[in-house]
Parts: sequence; structure tokens; C-alpha cells
Amino acid sequence: MHENNVCADYVNVIADSKSPVSLAFLNDKSDAEYVFYKDYSNNHIEANFPALQADDIVIFGSYFALNPLLRPTVKEFLDYAREQKAIIYYDPNFRSTHVGEKLKLTPALLENFEYADIVRGSKDDFNFLYGLDDVDAIYKREIKFYCPRFIYTAGSESVELRAGGVIKTYAVPNIEAVSTVGAGDNFNAGVVFALMKLGIKRDDLEHITEQQWDSIIQIAISFSTDVCQSFANSVGKTFVEKNHI
Repeated sequence: MHENNVCADYVNVIADSKSPVSLAFLNDKSDAEYVFYKDYSNNHIEANFPALQADDIVIFGSYFALNPLLRPTVKEFLDYAREQKAIIYYDPNFRSTHVGEKLKLTPALLENFEYADIVRGSKDDFNFLYGLDDVDAIYKREIKFYCPRFIYTAGSESVELRAGGVIKTYAVPNIEAVSTVGAGDNFNAGVVFALMKLGIKRDDLEHITEQQWDSIIQIAISFSTDVCQSFANSVGKTFVEKNHI
């Protein structure tokens, strides 16, 4: 993290707990299937929150944001982020391993949608959650009431945007994928980079133009495309230097 200029001051270390382990297995299409081993025997996190300012960007998601044991701490930070008028970006990243818990987790999921200024989910997420792969049905039935800005990624097929009056489908480059591990995370990173590059503030979100959305999505796709062309889980140094990141 230090090598990549990422602040590690707020990484919480719990001495008597085991670190989570994630295993990714690539199929013949280089798509990843995951197995997670996590120990949440501690029923809370001693969180040391970073100071937030207006228009900072907070990304949250995965089972971490739904887990009942961690929920009070996550919610405390989200309340703080909202009070500070930060931009809140939510990626459900919902895995098949939690399908059996859907009903129990639904209240927290809906609350997360409501906290979010932007929701970005994958085709797999919404198949596992709702058994749906129709982006308009997902947006109208499950997202729009809580959050008006929705990005739907369908792997190598397309990226769909539903953001108020902007309704668009974006093509994804046809590449020989080496590994899809990190594709979604790096797409998210690309959105954040684009928001910062374009100088978009929280009060600007309702007024993002179609041209600005085009730039945001294309930058996010470029991040995701780069990471799929190696076994690394983040964009490469050549990509960073070329795009002045």
C-alpha cells in the first residue's frame, strides 16, 4: 500500500483474530469463482475513522457492509460520511455463498442503497439477489426509489447506465482476458478517478451531463480492461503512467 501511495493509517489490526483469506479459481473463460474464509468471532470492530470533508468519496460494499456483526460500525461511518456531505458509492458485490441469507440481509441492503449516491452492481450480483438480469427491471423495481444513479456491469457483454434522464449502453472491448480477478474493483477505482479528474462534487451529481457520464464510464472500462490482461489485481504501472494517474 505504501508503494502505491495508499495511506495505511486506518487499517485496523485485531491481534487475536485470523486474517480473512480469499481464493480465486479461474474457469476456462478466465472468469473467477471465489471461496472465502473469514473469522468474525469478534462481535465488533474498534474503528478509527479517517476525517472526511465535503465531496470526499467513500466506497463501501460486499458482505462486510451487510454482516450483522459489523453493521453498527459500518452504519456509524456511513452516517458520518453523509453528515460531512461526502459522495457515497456502493458496490453490493453479493456472492453466491450468501444467497441463503438474502431475507435476513435485505433490510441492510436496502439501507445501503439509500445511503448511496451511486450504485454499481454486476450481473452476477442481481442474479443472486433477485434472479434478474434485465437492467431496466432491476433499476425500476430495486434501485431507483433509493438511488437515482445506477451502473450495471455485465462482464464482457456491456456496461449499462441509468442515471435520471441518461440511459445508455456502453460496449466493452473484446480482449483475451487472462484473469477477471479485480475487474469490478478496478472499474470502481476508475469511476472514482474519473469523478476526481472531472472535478465533480456531490452537488454536481444531479447535473452530470451525458458527455461527462461517457467519460466516467469509458475511464472505468479502461481500468477494468487493463486489469483483465494480467494476473495482477490492480492496473499496471504502464497504464498508470500513460493515463497520468
